[in-house]
Amino acid sequence: MKLRILAISIAIFMLIAAGCSNSSNEGAKDKDGGNANGDTQTIKVAVQPWVGNGPFWIAEEKGIDEKHGIKIETVPFEQDSDMNAAFASDKVDVANLATHTTIRMKSNQDLDMKAIIFMDESHDADAILATKDIQSVKEFKGQKVAFEEGATSELLLQQALSEEGMTLDDVETVFMPAPQAGLSMISGDVKTAVTYAPYIKEVLDKKKDEGVHLLYTGNNSPGLISDIVVGKTKFFEDNPEAKESLRAVWDEALQYWRDHEEEGNEIVAKGSGITADELPSILSGLKFYNSEEQSEKVSSGELRKAAENIQKLMLEGGSMKNEINLDEIFDME
Repeated sequence: MKLRILAISIAIFMLIAAGCSNSSNEGAKDKDGGNANGDTQTIKVAVQPWVGNGPFWIAEEKGIDEKHGIKIETVPFEQDSDMNAAFASDKVDVANLATHTTIRMKSNQDLDMKAIIFMDESHDADAILATKDIQSVKEFKGQKVAFEEGATSELLLQQALSEEGMTLDDVETVFMPAPQAGLSMISGDVKTAVTYAPYIKEVLDKKKDEGVHLLYTGNNSPGLISDIVVGKTKFFEDNPEAKESLRAVWDEALQYWRDHEEEGNEIVAKGSGITADELPSILSGLKFYNSEEQSEKVSSGELRKAAENIQKLMLEGGSMKNEINLDEIFDME
């Protein structure tokens, strides 16, 4: 009898203890994957194999993120469409998007979101290449032009055409991913193509002796091609410290890269799927921004002017449905 009572008592004690343990564990977790007791919060960041994401890969590798109370988990995507869909459906917390993509998503999907970091700006890292017999944008008329639809390549082409009073209707569009656009130049299938680094160098290395040249680059229209870190407004409302933490991580990781160039290049090359030897030629066509530098870009009106031009081009090209209030997107000062 005593043994039976003892067994029952032990069983009751174990059930109570298990219940307290489960209650304690559940209470410690918050809805964002962090911990009410102060554990590090994981933030999923959508990226593509592009060197502009370099500081986040460095932050992961060197533990810079955890120094600022968060754990960055980069989530890789190969195509814009897949990454955009993941961000729109909250599969990730923030995304590193092209500025024009952000503006278009706001217009077409009415997403309530904020851009909190101006990452980088392309100068010569995006370009229109042409054969030696084509020396001006005006000569594109009626020509086949290979480029990736909806991507930065299309935007660059639209800008170049617009400056000459032309539109995409004036050329024969050949849609293909940017890497294939470069290859189509090498094979001779087209006389004009829009692509980006490192494919620019690949084309020039193989065809420069035949007169293939850079006809128009991001340098011709500063601010047109750029990348920003974007999150849903609700995410930042639910996680009020995430915005400043992400900015601090970006700044410190970018500075680490600047101070430790060789090590940083190895990390970024790995994340981008290229070799460290290929990286310098790409970086030479990019400008990265820390918080102080991006604040200057905002306060000077440069960012607003570039965004207005991007919106104008996309409205004219039909890729945007409605004009938006740009002030509702940018949160960088």
